[in-house]
Amino acid sequence: MPRVGITDRLSFVIIVIFYLTTLIIGYFFIDGTSSSKEKNNNRKMLVHLVLIQFKDETTPEDFQKITDGAYGLQAIPGVEALNFGENVSPEGLTQGFTHSLTMKFASSLDRDSIYLPHPIHQKFVELFVPNTKSVLVYDYWE
Repeated sequence: MPRVGITDRLSFVIIVIFYLTTLIIGYFFIDGTSSSKEKNNNRKMLVHLVLIQFKDETTPEDFQKITDGAYGLQAIPGVEALNFGENVSPEGLTQGFTHSLTMKFASSLDRDSIYLPHPIHQKFVELFVPNTKSVLVYDYWE
C-alpha cells in the first residue's frame, strides 16, 4: 500500500476548501442574484399610454418645450420607462392622433400617488393640455 505524505494531505485539504468555497459562493451569491433578476423580468408593469392630437397652431417652439417636458417626466420617482414618439403607422387608422407618450410603472400606487400629483407632472400638464386638440389615456398591465 502506498504511503500518503504530508504534501498529499495538504493538496487534499486545499481541494476540499476550494470546492466548499465555490459551493458556498454559488449557493448564496450567484443563485440569489439570478433569481432576483428573473423575478424582475417576470413582474408585470403598468403601462400608461397617452395618444395625442396636437392643435394645428402649436408652434415648433411649443412642441420642443412639450418634448423636453415629456422627457422631464422621467425624473419623477416610480417612472421606470418613458418614450415620447411620433406615429409612423402606414395603416391610416390614426384617427388624428399623431404622437404617443408611454410610461411604465411597477405599481398603480406609483402612478396614482406619486406620478399624477407630482409637481413636475402638474407643470407638464399646464404646458401640454393647451396645445392639444384631443388626448386619449389608456392604461393596462403587461
